[in-house]
Amino acid sequence: MKKQYYFESANSETCWTADYFESRMIEEGVKEITVYAAIPDKIPGVFWCTEHLYCGDDSAESCGNQCIEYEPRNGKNGCCRHHRSTVYELGGAVKLTLDS
Repeated sequence: MKKQYYFESANSETCWTADYFESRMIEEGVKEITVYAAIPDKIPGVFWCTEHLYCGDDSAESCGNQCIEYEPRNGKNGCCRHHRSTVYELGGAVKLTLDS
């Protein structure tokens, strides 16, 4: 099952899971928070790193053996297991609530 991601604000560059926002609501003592849905999109030449939580350019030196977290999907070489071809665009506002 794919996880749903959300942006904290309309200006956020990083998206998080609902679990992250649930933890924040508990810490802050609130029962509801407004976030923005993260809509998956595939853009040629751009990737999302699930380890470092950022978008990168496939032509840049930002992904591969030089990364300390690099871990090949096949256990030998090639694409890192943290590399995703899906990036996230800002969607509409969503209210997340804590279950009582």
